[in-house]
Amino acid sequence: MKNQCMHLTNYAINKNNKFEFNKDENDESTGHKRNLPFLWKHLDENGFDSKTTWAKIKDIIIKTLCSVQPSMAHLYHSCQGDDVENSMCFEILGFDIIMDEKANPWLLEVNHAPSFTTDTPLDFRIKKGVITDAIALLNLNYKKRLRYKATEKLKF
Repeated sequence: MKNQCMHLTNYAINKNNKFEFNKDENDESTGHKRNLPFLWKHLDENGFDSKTTWAKIKDIIIKTLCSVQPSMAHLYHSCQGDDVENSMCFEILGFDIIMDEKANPWLLEVNHAPSFTTDTPLDFRIKKGVITDAIALLNLNYKKRLRYKATEKLKF
C-alpha cells in the first residue's frame, strides 16, 4: 500500500515513475515495454501456450467489436449517409489487455483515440507498423479518387 504507483497500467502516468525505457528497437529484452513476439516467447518459456493466449485475446477483441459495431455504424451513417463504400473515415482502436497468473487475458479498456506518441525506438517501430497496416487496409488508390471526384462533380 505504500507504493502507490506499483500497479499502474497507464503508461502516460507510469513513465514518470522508475520506468525503464527501451533504447534500441531491436532489443526486445530491455525496458518495461515489450512487443508481442517477446511476449509469446516469454509465455512459451514459462509453460504457457502462447497460441491459446493469442486466440483468447482475438476472441476478446472480436466480441468487443461485435458489441459496439451497431452503435458505431449508426453514428457513422448519421454523419456520412452518402458514403456507400464506408471509406470516408476509419478508427484505430487500442485494446489494453491484462493477463492473470494463468496467462488468461482480460480486457482492461479500449482506447478510442490511442496515443501515437513514440518515446522509444521500439514504440516508433510498433506504431509505425500499426499506421502502415491501417493505411494498407484502406486500399486507397488513384482510380477510386478519380471516380469519387467525378461523382461529386455530377452532383453540382
